[in-house]
Amino acid sequence: MKVLISCDYTDSGEHVLEEACKFLAAFPEAEVHVFNVIDMSVVSAAGMYNNGELISSMEMDAQELGKKAQAIFGKKKIYFASEVGFPADMVLQKATNLKADLLILGTHGRTGLNRLVIGSVAENILRQAHCNTLVIPIK
Repeated sequence: MKVLISCDYTDSGEHVLEEACKFLAAFPEAEVHVFNVIDMSVVSAAGMYNNGELISSMEMDAQELGKKAQAIFGKKKIYFASEVGFPADMVLQKATNLKADLLILGTHGRTGLNRLVIGSVAENILRQAHCNTLVIPIK
């Protein structure tokens, strides 16, 4: 079974990793891939795309996430990747390319105006995913 865990480098991402690790304890044979997307919409909005300062900082955060993921999963071998792009598109593409059997991601559970303005990556992924998907609430 191939599992793709999509998370960011915040405390929320760490929570997703911890919960995924607990869930996957029942599937010791699972091949685990942890995926981080450096959000291009944040980079573009910050207006720093050309000089790369923000991307460089986010890449360093992604490297730390990879180390945290390995620490959370302990001796289990995990595969870690980080790419720049738009989160929903990149996660769906990664899941398809990997031929994932299960996709695990978190949701902030935004509603109302926040959801309208910020959107819901988790909802976009749920609507388009071609594999089983487990959504972990962050709150």
